[in-house]
Amino acid sequence: DEPQKVYLPPPPVTLPPPPVFDVAAEQEKKAAEAAKKAATASARAVRPAPGKPVAAIFNADEEEDEKEREKQTRKKMKLERIDYGEHALEADKKAAAQTAKSIIDQIPTDTDELFAFAINWDVLDKYCIAESKMRPWIQRKLIEYLGEEEPTLTDYITTLIKQHKNPTEVMNEVVGILDSDSKMFVVKMWRMLLFEVLKAEVPAAPS
Repeated sequence: DEPQKVYLPPPPVTLPPPPVFDVAAEQEKKAAEAAKKAATASARAVRPAPGKPVAAIFNADEEEDEKEREKQTRKKMKLERIDYGEHALEADKKAAAQTAKSIIDQIPTDTDELFAFAINWDVLDKYCIAESKMRPWIQRKLIEYLGEEEPTLTDYITTLIKQHKNPTEVMNEVVGILDSDSKMFVVKMWRMLLFEVLKAEVPAAPS
């Protein structure tokens, strides 16, 4: 007889234990990845642009110094131009003062000679000297003599000048108002009138 076969059951299969999920380790891993990304981004930010030498990054302070020097140079040049303009203006003032002095020297100090001095009435009319120069002067002087503005009297005396009245005629018109001050007023006014007419006759300086 054949020997009887014995069948044994297979050994049990041992499965590996399920992985343990470590929350703290996972968070630490994510934090490390985030830090790595941030470092990479920072490195890219400071990376020089294509075509720009790396040395330019380290020479930034020198570039700033150069810009500041250029700024100071431009400022100095501007100040020099301003100074030059002020010198030119000062020269113009001196020239104007010399011209005014030469004109004043032509005006007689004696009353009779002053009143007899020939006035170029055409120049007075051409440059509207009665309105532009004499009216403001007359207004100020009447305030000094009378203590208040006198628009009507200012208009009247200005009109007398426009009509080419001589100083004696003007004095006869204002004596009733200015009384003893009338002669002094007319003398001063006539000197001013002569000055403005003579000044208008001086050729303008070339610009």
